[in-house]
Amino acid sequence: MRASLVVVCTLCGAAFLGGGGLGAQAIERSDVAVPGTIRVTFDPRIMTWNSEFTDRGRLGLGRGLTGDSVGGSYIPSLARLQQDTRFVTRIAGFVASLGRGQLDVRQERRTYPIAADVGVTSRLSLSLMVPIVRVATRTALTLSPTGSNLGLNPRITDPAGALGKYQTFFALFNTALDTLNQRITRGGYGCPASLQCAAQDSLVQWRKIRDALQRFVNVAFLPNDTSAAGDSIRATLVAIQGHMQQLYQDSAFTGATLLLPQDTIGAAMTLALQADAPGFGYRGTPFRNSFRYNLGDVELGAKYRFATGRRYAASAGLVLRLPTGARDSADDFLRQSIGDHLWGVEGRVIQEATLGPLWLNVALRAGTARAGTRIRRVAPWDAVLVPFGATATLGWARGDYLGLDVAPLLRLAPQLAAGVTAGYWTKARDHYWYRSAQDSTAVATALDGATPASVLDGGTSQRSLRFGFAVTYVGPTLEGGFSIEQTVTGAGVVPAATVYRIVLRTARRLF
Repeated sequence: MRASLVVVCTLCGAAFLGGGGLGAQAIERSDVAVPGTIRVTFDPRIMTWNSEFTDRGRLGLGRGLTGDSVGGSYIPSLARLQQDTRFVTRIAGFVASLGRGQLDVRQERRTYPIAADVGVTSRLSLSLMVPIVRVATRTALTLSPTGSNLGLNPRITDPAGALGKYQTFFALFNTALDTLNQRITRGGYGCPASLQCAAQDSLVQWRKIRDALQRFVNVAFLPNDTSAAGDSIRATLVAIQGHMQQLYQDSAFTGATLLLPQDTIGAAMTLALQADAPGFGYRGTPFRNSFRYNLGDVELGAKYRFATGRRYAASAGLVLRLPTGARDSADDFLRQSIGDHLWGVEGRVIQEATLGPLWLNVALRAGTARAGTRIRRVAPWDAVLVPFGATATLGWARGDYLGLDVAPLLRLAPQLAAGVTAGYWTKARDHYWYRSAQDSTAVATALDGATPASVLDGGTSQRSLRFGFAVTYVGPTLEGGFSIEQTVTGAGVVPAATVYRIVLRTARRLF
């Protein structure tokens, strides 16, 4: 479906009755402005939702921090911490938990498009649409210590002091391992040069434990000092130190302890999200009511009306979308996009039909866009908290889209109609890629492992179905309409949104 230029068809309905030209406002109309006049349309839309349709079913926006045991299901760094803790402690059933959580999230998106179209001929018009976008997020988090076995990394609460203690601990551990390796290499402990021995086995195992503990201190959350995992970590270190001293006559590491948090997370969750590494580096106060305004992607359009019958009318249009939308920041928690900031094209064919008192409106549209860039934190689509170091400016190709809208309206009076609406939307999968090897390496370093940018592709394909109702009115100088639609099903990642729309239009002669 992707091409350098894709002509997209949009079938939209406005019906014409008998000898009058009454236009339905449920969907875009097919008529054009009269030559020498300008039509101005104000088309505000409010979209609200607190859950999403996904391939896993309908999920709440706050799912990542909601549950009896908030852990690694949606937080990648906790999933890795859980694996490392199981390895170090030999507690196979260890489950990393921040406690019992409830995160309530409500998203809102308001778009205020102001459009003007000028009649060039009786069949052709040119248009400009400027959208102002307001996105808002309302959140509330309750995190109980019930069931928690994790605390805040001491590097967040005491950056200088904790970092010094960790550096001392790993310096002693590394020195002991290096000394053991040198003695093995020289044939110590009865180790033959070409065969494995007990000392070599111990060295390999202890190096793995050292590596796991080093990953620990780069995570925002660590096993609590008083938890079963904390006790087991201390016991593991004491056992290693005892073996080094008793079997290999090395006491350099004896007595060294790993600093672990004393308290559970609780109210410190906000601190973890805002702090620099090993925190997540999100800006602002995450759990608050917030909003921001900015300019969306401006559109230039042309429409040609090729059928003007009393019972049937149709026109074709082409829209050029400009990359004027404000760029997003990956540092916003629960980020909403203002605009795509991509060059795009959309084509439209608009049809209208009337059968007695019935106005039948049908709309089909599709579009494509040139590839661009986007700043994202590289992680699966369902990850809630992603380390700041995973941020990269990536190449981005947005998937092509297709939409179908139907709105049969019944005339209730010469100037008034009402009816139902239905809409179908589908979009192909997006594609992300690193623009340089350095970006890939930086993300791999931050996440302790290679992570392809294509992990972001998941969840970007979309399918959705929505239903609603609409009322339209056409007066002597003002036309208007009101509609409410609800998304009832979807796949990929689709907001389960309610959309409120108002359309107001008037015309003025220029010459």
